[in-house]
Amino acid sequence: MAYSDGTAGAGGTAQAAPDYSPAVWPEPVALLPPLPRLPPRPLDPLGTVLIPPAERRPSTREPAVGPSSAAPLPFRPPSPPTPAPLPAPPVPRLDSDRPRSLRLALPGGGEARRRRLLDRVRAPLRTRHRIAVLGGPAEGAAALLGALLAEHRAHPVLVLTTAGPAGSECRTGGRVLRSVRPDPAALREALGEADGHYPVILADTTGAPAEVRLAAVEHADRLLLCAPASATGARTADALLDHLAALGHHGLARGAVAAFTPAPPTDRPVADRDLLPHFRTRCRAALTLPAAPAALRSRARLDYLELAALIGDGMAEHR
Repeated sequence: MAYSDGTAGAGGTAQAAPDYSPAVWPEPVALLPPLPRLPPRPLDPLGTVLIPPAERRPSTREPAVGPSSAAPLPFRPPSPPTPAPLPAPPVPRLDSDRPRSLRLALPGGGEARRRRLLDRVRAPLRTRHRIAVLGGPAEGAAALLGALLAEHRAHPVLVLTTAGPAGSECRTGGRVLRSVRPDPAALREALGEADGHYPVILADTTGAPAEVRLAAVEHADRLLLCAPASATGARTADALLDHLAALGHHGLARGAVAAFTPAPPTDRPVADRDLLPHFRTRCRAALTLPAAPAALRSRARLDYLELAALIGDGMAEHR
C-alpha cells in the first residue's frame, strides 16, 4: 500500500503521485491601478513632514487678534502675584454690648488731645479762685463745669446757683451744688462762708437779676460768659461786655471766656465762623458747646473739657 505523497506503506510498493496542475496558468488580475511614485517630502526642524502652502487645507478657525506670527512677540514681565485678601474688619459693638470699663474713642485728636487738656485743667492754684458765670440761661453748664473741675483736680469745687430752693445742697463726688436766694446779700454771705473751705467757687447767676450779677462780678477772679449762638444772644453778650467795661471791669471783660450754646428754635442761629472770631477779639477765648447732657460722653465731654482747660489757664495766671 502506498500514500498519496508516494511513500511506501506497509507490505506494498511505492507509486507516483498524480499532478493536477494546469498546462497554462492565467495572467494575474490587478485589482487597483498602481499608485504613482511621489518624491520624498521635506521635514521641518521638529522632524515632522512639512506640508507646502499650496497643499494646506484652509482653517475653519477665526484668525487670532494680535500681532503677526512672523513678528516677534513683545516682552511682557510676569504678572505680580495676587495679594491675599485682607481679613474683614471687626463688626462694631453696640453701646449696650460694650463693657463699661472700656473708654470710648475721642474724636478730634483722641487720647493725646485729652491728655493735653487735662494738663491745663490741673494747673497749680496758688490762691482761692472765684468764677462768676454770667449771661443768658445755660441749663447745667456751670454744674457740668464744676463736676469736671472736681473730677480732675485734687480738691472739692463749690457751685453756687440762684436756681432751686434756697438752702438746698447736692454733693456729687468732689462737687458741691448749693442753692442761694437770688439776693446780692445772700450771695455775698455764701461766698464769704465758702472762703477757706473750697479753693474753686463758681457763682452761677445766669438768669438772676442784674444786682445779683454785679455782686458776683465784684468778688470774681474770672468771668464765664454764656449765651446762645443766635443773633439775640450775640447782641446780648456784646452789650454785657460793654456794660462791664463801663463799670470799670475792663480786665475781667478782656479776660473772660465766652461759651455759646445751641440757638433756640425761636431765634436765628449764627454760624461759628461769624460768631467766634468777633468775640475772640473782645475776650480771652470763645468756643461753642453742645446742649448740656445728663451725662458727659464722647464729643460733649471733650468740648466741656476744653472749657475746663480754659478755666485752668486762668487759674495758672491768677496770683
